[in-house]
Amino acid sequence: MIRIPMVAVQKELFRVLTEYQTTPVYDVLDQDLVFPCITFGSFTAKNESAKNSADIANVTITLDIWSEHRGKMEINQIADNIALVLSRVDVDLSASEFHCLDQSVDFFEAFDEMEEGYHGVLTLSLIIQNTKEEE
Repeated sequence: MIRIPMVAVQKELFRVLTEYQTTPVYDVLDQDLVFPCITFGSFTAKNESAKNSADIANVTITLDIWSEHRGKMEINQIADNIALVLSRVDVDLSASEFHCLDQSVDFFEAFDEMEEGYHGVLTLSLIIQNTKEEE
């Protein structure tokens, strides 16, 4: 049975990031944000299951980091903190009947947002197994 783990992953990442670090986390980039902040960016889920085997997905999610400061230091500090949290805290998807087999920070980039500050993009890679039994 093929399942897409995106809702479970986003819920758990929101929990981990709000519990273990202090930068506010939002689902949507809108006008009422408090800067600096983190928002959820793009998600991908690629099925990696072999025929007749476990339902496993290779998942990536980007976390966008936003700052009104003109320099990179704040963005880099927040990204470093996120990487530290995600390397120490296991993503627990058991309530949604998934299991995270592996998680790692794959990529980070920071760039100037013209007059408005800095923007960083951190990509997290996860390997997720569906543990829900077929009905």
